[in-house]
Amino acid sequence: MEFLLKVEEISNDFPNTIKLKGDVDITIELPLNILGIKLSKGENVKLVLQQEKDKELHKYKVYAWGIVYYVGNNITRISIGGLQLDIMKELPLKVGEKVYIGII
Repeated sequence: MEFLLKVEEISNDFPNTIKLKGDVDITIELPLNILGIKLSKGENVKLVLQQEKDKELHKYKVYAWGIVYYVGNNITRISIGGLQLDIMKELPLKVGEKVYIGII
């Protein structure tokens, strides 16, 4: 699954909370400074969710894996090592399923 998005907001908290809007509304927690990632308000990005690990990791700004822990009430929640990814849409994923998450 791929979603075209625009960075709408980035908090100064640790970890940063990033709000993305486009094909779907997304909120993701990432420690941008620690990861050495620069995102700017208004920047266009693509979020990629896959069930198999991509072998071309060089194309991603961020690449991680997470576990789906909630699907319902128009939201899909994925835990990424204690950080959270909220997708404001019920995706065809199952609780407990491992997914790979990339931001291009």
